Amino acid sequence: IFLLKVTRQMSTYDPQVCSVVSAPAEGPGESAIRRNNLISDKLITSPFPDEPAVNTVVHCLQRSADKFAGHNCLGRRPIASDGSAGDYEWEKYADVWAHCVNIGLGLVTLCELKSTGSGEGQARLGIYSINRPENFKALMGGFSQGITACPLYDTLGPNAAGYIIGHAGITTVACERTKLANLIASKKGSSPLKFIVLFEEATDAERADATAAGCTLYSLSEVTEAGAALKQGPSLPSPDDWAYVMYTSGTTGDPKGVILSHCNFLASAAGLLLGNIEPLVRESDVYISYLPMAHSFDPCMQFCVVSAGAAIGYSQGDPKKLVGEGGDLSTLKPTIMAGVPRVYSRVYDKVMQGLEAKGKVAQMLFEVAVSNQSWCMSLGFRNPLWDAILFGKVRDALGGRVRVLASGAAPLSGDLHKFLKVVFGVPVCQGYGMTENAAPAVSQTTEYKGTGNVGGPIPATEVKLVDTDDYKVTDVYPSTAEEFEKQVSFKGDFNPDLAGKVIERGEVCLRGSNIFKGYYKMEQETKEALDAGGWLHTGDIGMWCPDGALQIIDRKKNIFKLAQGEYVAPESVEGAVGTSKWVQQVWVYGNSFENVLVAVVVPDGEVIMGWAAKEGKKGTFEEVCDTQEVKDMILQDMTACARAAKLRTFEIPKAIHIECKVNALGQGFHVENDLLTPTMKARRPQLLKHYQKQIDALYADLKASGSA
Repeated sequence: IFLLKVTRQMSTYDPQVCSVVSAPAEGPGESAIRRNNLISDKLITSPFPDEPAVNTVVHCLQRSADKFAGHNCLGRRPIASDGSAGDYEWEKYADVWAHCVNIGLGLVTLCELKSTGSGEGQARLGIYSINRPENFKALMGGFSQGITACPLYDTLGPNAAGYIIGHAGITTVACERTKLANLIASKKGSSPLKFIVLFEEATDAERADATAAGCTLYSLSEVTEAGAALKQGPSLPSPDDWAYVMYTSGTTGDPKGVILSHCNFLASAAGLLLGNIEPLVRESDVYISYLPMAHSFDPCMQFCVVSAGAAIGYSQGDPKKLVGEGGDLSTLKPTIMAGVPRVYSRVYDKVMQGLEAKGKVAQMLFEVAVSNQSWCMSLGFRNPLWDAILFGKVRDALGGRVRVLASGAAPLSGDLHKFLKVVFGVPVCQGYGMTENAAPAVSQTTEYKGTGNVGGPIPATEVKLVDTDDYKVTDVYPSTAEEFEKQVSFKGDFNPDLAGKVIERGEVCLRGSNIFKGYYKMEQETKEALDAGGWLHTGDIGMWCPDGALQIIDRKKNIFKLAQGEYVAPESVEGAVGTSKWVQQVWVYGNSFENVLVAVVVPDGEVIMGWAAKEGKKGTFEEVCDTQEVKDMILQDMTACARAAKLRTFEIPKAIHIECKVNALGQGFHVENDLLTPTMKARRPQLLKHYQKQIDALYADLKASGSA
């Protein structure tokens, strides 16, 4: 019945129309409500609408274990004694499911994780590790007994981990060896932690350390064996049971525990899987898992993969081992990859650096190829010549088999989006969502050709916009190019087709079965985020495009006003100037007392030192960067990138401070110095506090020179 309804709707479906109006505005200052164009008559809740018994994410794994018993499920690379990684080794679906059931039983038996009811009555299991098969099996093992998961970012230190353990009331944490010391160190005062499950085999010394801290330490193998000895089946949860209390990596204040039910995550997975004409994931697909499993994006992708009976290959957890010869991507050869804009930006940078090293002729040839291929694609085909002699080599960097790229967590610039589509020749689906809606709420489909937006609502979610002080659903698009240049809240190029028309803009609000239940132990914050009508107020500013796609402008709280009254969305500026080949990280700052923007820049060490060697410059990275020549060179290129992105003059930083002190990953802003969240978002208040003296000095110099 469901498939017949979808088939009828597909007869009038236009994949270039991202959403349709499903209901009128509920009140003044609001847009009409929009839904997915493919499935708009109802909001879906499951990837298997005709199988009502499959109603949680762990039911999906059980279903795949029955249907795809001998298929590859989880893969990892064995590490030799010399540190080298071998080819991927795989566990089959039937074996993974059996392990998960036994782990769940063992957690109940040895670690006393017995749930007494739904929600608050569910036992809590913390998981503290990089992405790996044991992480997944501990998660699903807990789910098989109705246990709620509380994942901890593997970048967290003892204090941050201890806060979450205490706030969530976590009595058991499953972890890898590298996190054991942090976990033991987090056990202070009234910490509820009683049991630790170590993924590796525990040593006597490790057991003694845990005992001294007041904990009992088990190896995962012991937990599994204890469960297997019971010879019992799972005790599966219901859709409304809590799957996660997932702590957000907030940019201000303490992290909030987002309560997500099995229904929430299943609806999001269904929205991704069924929002395209063809299924997003096929049983023959291979997905690479490297984004944090403590964030909602990667778990949702894994649930999609498991629902389809496809394979998940885990990276080694080291970003430097992800790409390159012998890297995880070239070894696994995934067909589906999810990433964040910074990952794709680094791919672009590497391509450009390689071309620069080959000289002007190679650069010119590549530019011609990109231009011609883009033209060919606009006519509905690809030029096989360019794929054969140029683009095929670029695709090999991701293993050579990728058929779908997904991007989320932050906006992907239009130029980068077009580059990826042209060079890789596959759908590049940009999406939008947050932890509070179990990852995706809006996404481009694999059939959609547009760029510069995030597509339409997934079939599990409906969307509306609500007025803010600065953005209204009754805003009118400028009538002329001259007027457009003066209207600072409009971005990009003037579109004459929109001249004088109403362009709905405002705060993005979401509703559907994937919307969270609330923040754990934070009633006031829950009321601020969820209104009486069930709408999640995201704090993000969006705009409806003519084709029904949603364009994200910026965070409501991040937008600030300069002294002359011009509004600036810093993330948009950072996205533009951050495309400079010299820039590894950038933070843009301004306020209502100043007329111009300034920025703190962390240079790309590899690019800078390559330039220094070519120019005969001597010294360390810090010594090379600490020169006016390098500062001017970087600022000049950032300005060029900003102009190429059509930023207004006041949106272009006028001065920069160079941060030369970096960690092993080349980051000046990172989790360890509290300048980034575990999901790599800028902590703006902390950045300002950290660089206040440098910011003041930049403005003083600009005023002294008459530039501010």
